Amino acid sequence: MESAVAAGGSTAAEPIRKRLSEWLDAPLGLFRPLDSGWETTIFEFELAVPARRAADIPASVRLVLRCYEGLAADAKAAHESRVMFNLARAGYPTPRPFAFEPDRAALGAPFMIMERAAGGPLFAIKSFPQAFRTFSLGFAAFVHAQAKLHRLPAETIPANEVITLNSNSGNGAESQPAATLLDRALAAIGERVERGPLPGLEDAFLKLRQDAPRFRSAPDVPVHLDYHPQNVIVSGFRVTGVIDWVKADRGDRHLDAATTAAILATSAMDRPRWMRDNAAGNTLRRLFAALYIPAYQALAPMDLKRFRYCQAVAGLFRLSTFGIMRALGPQAVGYRPEAIGHVIPDVVRLLSRYTARKCGVAVAIPPPRA
Repeated sequence: MESAVAAGGSTAAEPIRKRLSEWLDAPLGLFRPLDSGWETTIFEFELAVPARRAADIPASVRLVLRCYEGLAADAKAAHESRVMFNLARAGYPTPRPFAFEPDRAALGAPFMIMERAAGGPLFAIKSFPQAFRTFSLGFAAFVHAQAKLHRLPAETIPANEVITLNSNSGNGAESQPAATLLDRALAAIGERVERGPLPGLEDAFLKLRQDAPRFRSAPDVPVHLDYHPQNVIVSGFRVTGVIDWVKADRGDRHLDAATTAAILATSAMDRPRWMRDNAAGNTLRRLFAALYIPAYQALAPMDLKRFRYCQAVAGLFRLSTFGIMRALGPQAVGYRPEAIGHVIPDVVRLLSRYTARKCGVAVAIPPPRA
């Protein structure tokens, strides 16, 4: 069953549909694959009639089934479900979760059922004009929703219940609760530099570790750590749902904002062609990054020296993730094997240039495995 979930095609989806219907004790109407991420496979479905097993799940409305895969999937699924239930109770714009099932016997993987947020991702890839229009309409709400998250009580996010930073080989061990988010990020980078090995990142890591004492002390707030336009669902000017809370934690908001800035400045795709490392893609990335930082600063003023340091940490952390994926495979950092397809030469080139600028030190990761 796990291989069927991972495949995510229409043929493979049929046994999942059948077993989900059995688990809910209700017939399904619509059921189709929706998306496959680095750690999950997602399906869209509707209940034909109210379910006997989970009476609060509405019938005849669009729902999402999120199946968790990869190493530490059980811990990640449990963590994300707790986060989303807490955020929903706090009134934060995240899709309402209806049910979480940790037992793999049902579908072959732990899973969560939630509402399908109205609208679509802030970054739409159908065409350049549509991407620009959708982002322009929803941009202010995108930044406001992140600033709103950072104003919630730190206790909204369960702390240290899962290795949100993928700082080890995925054996399920937990992070040390006493360590700050910054310390855990640096520890993850250092562990990867040694394990890869990733010698091309060592000088940058040593420099950031040396500077860390100046930036270690900061208030803990809820942080997403993967907050970017494809994880924010918008409808016009409104954010209808923030998704993908697997990495959510407590820590310095500067590191969360810096992670968003790094993603906006360096994300690239093979398709569409205009999102590659070319004139169109680079123009769009520069625009998004240039808009984001002053907009967030206006809503939630930052210590800019701390933010610039966190930009270097965020860039190096992301680059170390790609380096380990190339050196040891995506499973080494808890991702599905298919995730390596996202580590394309363009994004590595953009991220390497970005990280070198922010660290002030040359960086490099191994080439793709043959």
